Amino acid sequence: MKKQIVLLAILLLTATSSFASYIVVMKDGSRYPAKAKYTVVNGKALIRLENGQTLQLDPSLIDERKSDETTALGLGDARVLGVEDRSTGAPLKQKPSLGSTTHLRKTPPPSPAASAQPVAPAVSGPKVSDAVIRKFAAAYENVGLFEQKIAATGPGSLRAEVTADNEEKVFNPISATSFLMVRDAGVPGTHLEMVELFMRTTNGGSAGRFQMTRANAEALDKKLLTHQEYFIRNVIY
Repeated sequence: MKKQIVLLAILLLTATSSFASYIVVMKDGSRYPAKAKYTVVNGKALIRLENGQTLQLDPSLIDERKSDETTALGLGDARVLGVEDRSTGAPLKQKPSLGSTTHLRKTPPPSPAASAQPVAPAVSGPKVSDAVIRKFAAAYENVGLFEQKIAATGPGSLRAEVTADNEEKVFNPISATSFLMVRDAGVPGTHLEMVELFMRTTNGGSAGRFQMTRANAEALDKKLLTHQEYFIRNVIY
């Protein structure tokens, strides 16, 4: 046998137990029980309340259609809070949730041997030769840089530390370094890609640090870039 469960509307009575003759419903949802429908006089809606008082409002604030419907339904100033209708007494079958229908396949944890990442071998190869270092040392001495320390750092790179105390000496090692790089120091079998150039003053202060690439050296050698421009754009302090 079918059962019908109906949750009736809950009525909230805010006035007397007897319904008013007309219910004025405002657009903001508030209601005023009145003795009769409001009248508009001189642009104002006059509402005669049940308690005998008269209320004047802007008529544009009144929901006239809702007022007429509420009064016609005979609900007074009651409000419908909710209605629920179930046509059968049989329990509703609950739809399975996404989590209950989705089965995650468990993956066994990888073994230590499988999870270990292969380590790439370190790049090995002969560093630049002593002949290249001697060429750089001679070039720096030729431009007045006698305090120097030069060491190979890789197959195509080296590190040069020189002492430069004035603007001229700052630009001299830049010029000498770029000249030697594009010519691979004149040593067969050499290909220079990077020279780390550190310049210091005699009191130990930094005069500029550079990581000159072959592209930098070629731009300087072809006069596409001045030594001053290179210094400003690439100096690292």
